[in-house]
Amino acid sequence: MFKQSLTAIAAVLAVSAVPVTASAQGFLESTGLGDIDPWGVGTISRADGALPLTMWEGSTTEDLLPLFARLNPRGLTPTMNTFLRRVLLSPSRAPEGAGADQLLAQRMRLIWSLGELEAYEEIARQLPNADGILSAREARIEMQFLRGNLASACSNVRASTEANAYLYEARAGCFALEGNYSSANLALELAAELGTPDPWITTAIGAMQTMPAEPTERDIARLPAASFASGLTTALSLAGNFPVRDESFQGLNPGFAREISGRTDISRALRIQMADVATFAGLMTTQERSSAYRLEPVPAPPMPVADETPAESEENDAPDINAPVNALDEALQMAADRGTEEADLVVAIRRALAQSGSNTVHFSENARLLLPVMTRLRDLDALGQNGEYFAIAAFAAGDQRQATRFQRVSEIEGGPEPDLFLKAWVDGLRVLSGTDRSPASARLASTQLAQAASGDGQTAAAAELLYSLLMVDGVLSHEARDFLSGTAGDTLSEGDQLDIQTQILLTSGLRGGSTGEGLLRLVSALGRRPDTYAPEDIVDVIELLRATGYTTEARALAVEALGFHQIRN
Repeated sequence: MFKQSLTAIAAVLAVSAVPVTASAQGFLESTGLGDIDPWGVGTISRADGALPLTMWEGSTTEDLLPLFARLNPRGLTPTMNTFLRRVLLSPSRAPEGAGADQLLAQRMRLIWSLGELEAYEEIARQLPNADGILSAREARIEMQFLRGNLASACSNVRASTEANAYLYEARAGCFALEGNYSSANLALELAAELGTPDPWITTAIGAMQTMPAEPTERDIARLPAASFASGLTTALSLAGNFPVRDESFQGLNPGFAREISGRTDISRALRIQMADVATFAGLMTTQERSSAYRLEPVPAPPMPVADETPAESEENDAPDINAPVNALDEALQMAADRGTEEADLVVAIRRALAQSGSNTVHFSENARLLLPVMTRLRDLDALGQNGEYFAIAAFAAGDQRQATRFQRVSEIEGGPEPDLFLKAWVDGLRVLSGTDRSPASARLASTQLAQAASGDGQTAAAAELLYSLLMVDGVLSHEARDFLSGTAGDTLSEGDQLDIQTQILLTSGLRGGSTGEGLLRLVSALGRRPDTYAPEDIVDVIELLRATGYTTEARALAVEALGFHQIRN
């Protein structure tokens, strides 16, 4: 699995779509220091990208604690997501200094927040019980709740001899799921004595206790919003049929989303929403996500009651279970309808891709899902002026052949006028990503890009791509060098700046052998929006990665930092 994520990066496919899970790896690796060294437990091997056992050499817990504490794994680019996984899931020797237990708790927090639930359980099973660390048993209970295996979850809850707030809350939840509310309330009281109970759970159990048995008699507005903050709250939310509102998804763990999306007892809309969250976090494949978008079988309409006209039938009030959830869903449904005109489908595809906004990960994953649809497009008139834009989408989806096909649409007799800038842009992306490493291709693409750029937006974008090409491949045409050395080069300083302290810590970490610290500082600095930083600073980081052996990742970061799917004017 981890090898697959590295392959995705090598191809610079904007998202590493395959999770790094312990069960998928099927093994644990240890430093050989025994159970006394919990840092020696990991779920990936060196063959799958694990970092050296010495990755904390030169780092101290005093330096690492604030770094770990401020890391948030949500919304990372694929390259940064992969770096973080490698650091957290690799076995290592313990960092030096006091506070190792606190640091270990932070490591486990981040593994859980990444959505690597099975990896978390495998590592936790090897660790001694410690404050601030969810036990392996509790992690397993959470996953069982998430998957809807309520009998197994509650059996494990009752079998536990531990006494803590979580397990008593879980007991309360199990009693409530059985309709035993007196025992549920008693368990909540015990939970309150051991810690601060989750107020949502108390509210939810109270709502379930007083809820009318007949659904039509329930006041939806007075019910609490569904909560997917934990496996337990998910189980109660679905059992109580609580309304799903925007706040239901706040802080949603992508691993939870993956598990929930695989359930058969949820609505199609919820399944799609969960699958999207998991996919954008790199925890679902395109095929798995595609399954989430499948249409539900429409039940046969009820037989009309005697003397009742069809207009009076209840079926007219029934919701459309396959109503499009978003623009992507609408495009996929239009593609499945043989009566859809290609011109209308092209518009729908363009709209679905545009819903990604500035988020490169969302764009790339949506392009992957739409790729089979785009591949079937044949009507040149219907395609219109979208050839180069669809070429960018095909590139993002990892299909270079289709990208080339869309680029060549304008060359066909009767085809639309080409967008010379976007055409050169795609060619430059191929070279930068390593898909095409021919020096001749690099010179041609750089020449065409420099010649086609017009306006401030295109000039700045071309300068950034050309500068990255120069640093990564060292090959530019004479025209491109002149372009960069002119006023276009002035734009390379525009954007957010990496402060000198961060640059020093990055360099000293990666070059000095403190690989784990160096990569974590990189994730902390550039994790979400590298495209907002000044190109000259990004290139410095790219050079640092190349110099320390991360050539593939350097190319991937260079492409991510371009915000390559955004159209420049």
